[in-house]
Amino acid sequence: MALKRESARPIEAIEADLLLLLLRERYGYDFSGYDRASLIRRLRQLVDTFQIGSLVELLPALLHDEQVAQTVINTLSVPVSEFFRDPPVWKYLREQVMPELDSFPRINIWQVGCGYGQESYSLAILLHECGLSFKARLITTDINADLLRIARRGRWLANQFAQWRANYLAAGGRASLDDYFDAPGHDGDETMAIRAEILQAIEFVEHNLVTDDAFLETQLLICRNVLIYFGAALQARALDLFERSLQRGGFLVLGSTESILDRERTWVPLQPELRVFRKTMAGSK
Repeated sequence: MALKRESARPIEAIEADLLLLLLRERYGYDFSGYDRASLIRRLRQLVDTFQIGSLVELLPALLHDEQVAQTVINTLSVPVSEFFRDPPVWKYLREQVMPELDSFPRINIWQVGCGYGQESYSLAILLHECGLSFKARLITTDINADLLRIARRGRWLANQFAQWRANYLAAGGRASLDDYFDAPGHDGDETMAIRAEILQAIEFVEHNLVTDDAFLETQLLICRNVLIYFGAALQARALDLFERSLQRGGFLVLGSTESILDRERTWVPLQPELRVFRKTMAGSK
């Protein structure tokens, strides 16, 4: 679409609602429950990105151009992520799920929605500390190629680590989180990079839950805070895909506000408050 002069006009509620309605009805992404203040900030980013005077001017291109739609979805769904976020979930994985996974001769793990990579590398560290790295294949996916590129670098600002260190210890960490990173350089570099052995333990793959199908059989599938962006039909599609991907007896971990309603025949809740489920023997496949 043609570039226009940027406008500082405030985002009106009606144009924001029209854009959200179009995203939901045309592409199946439901951002209506997203924090409004954060949403407005990201909508302003769209105005800047496309250099338009108002969101209304974006709607025709959004309706007909899938590239524009992908840019909008990527902007609105920038993830909030950190190492060992929600430590009780990671502690449960460490103490209850990892010993069960050890009973499988090989372990395939699919982590959906890589964000900036913190959750992916948290998984790699957990596998290392539980002695399962040698027989585990860890694949992390996202629809956003730019995020995958950033995550592959495995590098973050050193001043972000205070909270992450606390998360790691609360999740039952057995060493120091810093042991898995190279210290900041002495040339003005203020970032810490994940050590090579952890970096190489992850496969980053572009995958779209909306259009792509299952691609491997897994024993653990983690999809936290991705389904909250989906309408009911897309949530159902994603859960069907997860069901086809997981081996019987495999584990599914969702985000704190996500659920698997009306699928009790397939999933047994192990820790409902942590959103950890196990695929039953009655489930398909």
